[in-house]
Amino acid sequence: MGNVLSLQLARERAWQSASNPETTELDGRSASNERLLERLEAENAQLRRRVVELALQIQALRDDARAQTA
Repeated sequence: MGNVLSLQLARERAWQSASNPETTELDGRSASNERLLERLEAENAQLRRRVVELALQIQALRDDARAQTA
């Protein structure tokens, strides 16, 4: 859950920076925020893929268990 909140926060900050170019230039943190956002989005994609893999493994285990009891 913490990763989701971090990603949401990073997106909000990126949008705020992008919507106000004056503070983006003066702030100097926009590039850092951009890298953080990209890293969090990549991590999120990895986690989503892993969830799919685990769900498929669980499905296969359940199917095997049903086949053995039938």
